[in-house]
Amino acid sequence: MPRESFQPHISIRKESASMDRLVARSTVSPQFVSESAFPIRAGSLQISALPLAGIVRVQGRSADEAFRSSVAAALGLRLPEGEAISMGAEARLAWAGPNEYLCYCALADEDKCVSALTAALAGQFATVTLVSDSRVGFLVTGSNATAFLSKGCSIDMHPVAFPAGRAVTTRFAGLPAVLMRGEADDYAIYFDVAYVEFVLKWLLDAAEEFMAPAQ
Repeated sequence: MPRESFQPHISIRKESASMDRLVARSTVSPQFVSESAFPIRAGSLQISALPLAGIVRVQGRSADEAFRSSVAAALGLRLPEGEAISMGAEARLAWAGPNEYLCYCALADEDKCVSALTAALAGQFATVTLVSDSRVGFLVTGSNATAFLSKGCSIDMHPVAFPAGRAVTTRFAGLPAVLMRGEADDYAIYFDVAYVEFVLKWLLDAAEEFMAPAQ
């Protein structure tokens, strides 16, 4: 998976009738954690918040060829098999569970994705839901990224078991989460935004051992 797929998305939103402004939104606020403590930038571990991206949940019968074809026509992406991620120039489509997928796109494209999917799936047993504002994402990189993530979940992080271009729905720090692996030591992890304060405190606590200087 290209590294840029996990980079912050910059969106264009109308601030007034006469002016557009570039906005990089994030749900991580100084009210939850000191700016001096987060982002985490240790030598072997870096953790930062991903600014808000467009996320669209698509639910339908995975075995139904009409559903598969309609999603492909709307997004230009085939439904991923198993826990793989389908990558495109403007979006990526990840398996999120039985008969459920998450489409990640630039924030500016979320309405276009919803409209395209809704039109393509009209009349089918399927639902399309915009969930962008209900998720918070973090980028985890560095040589100790896998060791750090192993503290929060039981996923086998070996590249053979969990290679680049995979997404898995799991429990991380006891919470429901979607974990994606990009290039080596490059991960994105998404939680429900309601847990952001707990997640931030857990990340800071779990990262302490990687912050200490070598003895």
